[in-house]
Amino acid sequence: MRGVRSSDSLWKEGAGYYTESPEQVRRSPLLPDLRRLHDQRILEIFDVHGNLAPGCRVLELGCGRSRWLPFLAVRRRCDVSGLDTEAFAAELARANLSGAGAAGRIICGDAFDPERHSDLVGRFDLIYSMGLLEHFDDVVDRITTLARYLRPGGRMITTVPNMRGFNWLMQRLGSFEILEMHVIYDRKRLTRVHEAAGLRTLAAGYAGFFDGYISSNAPPRTARVRLHAGLCRTASLLAEAWLRAGRRALAPELAWCSPHVYYVGTTAGRVAAGPCR
Repeated sequence: MRGVRSSDSLWKEGAGYYTESPEQVRRSPLLPDLRRLHDQRILEIFDVHGNLAPGCRVLELGCGRSRWLPFLAVRRRCDVSGLDTEAFAAELARANLSGAGAAGRIICGDAFDPERHSDLVGRFDLIYSMGLLEHFDDVVDRITTLARYLRPGGRMITTVPNMRGFNWLMQRLGSFEILEMHVIYDRKRLTRVHEAAGLRTLAAGYAGFFDGYISSNAPPRTARVRLHAGLCRTASLLAEAWLRAGRRALAPELAWCSPHVYYVGTTAGRVAAGPCR
């Protein structure tokens, strides 16, 4: 069986996978937009399942230009760290923290090589990743490795893009190459790989009602790319109109349209009963 396709073709010399520069995010930091249902739901997962309290030690794996690290530092008063293998991504994360007026530590290094980060092992109350694990076939071994950063009773939150149903169709139209760069997860599969890695499940499901921009294109721009962009824009506008008309009361999180699949687990043995120490 063919493995997941490498995303190296999307990497740009001097800019990684990103379009922003450190100067841009320092001037205009990237933060969650809590006017959007999508970000409200991600925040709810942190608040309900993250076991957070002031002083909690939080690590984002594959942090890139993380929007959530500065939010968790400023609004939830957590002690935040980020780890990313790319130097440019780490620089963006530092610039974003600085622009948001948040303190935090960003490390450039391979999250899957904890031997090189021995000072981080067993240290964190919460570790999380957003759009990381779906790029790997050997995911059970990788989750087992990442769990080493948790203290006993610590928690792991994983979100991956939901490339099923309507989202699959949109990504198939936008770029089949990018679709092949993702392992496709549903709630059961995401739960299964975490439990196989020794985690105890606390919650799993779908996050968000709909996001027309969950799929993406690969360059160059063509008529097909322009069609995809137009459909994404139209679908998002229709979804927003639906949410406003129903005052967000009719926003089910469904396997065929929600933008993200999420999982929350804890290290086997015991579940921390209260907020982090």
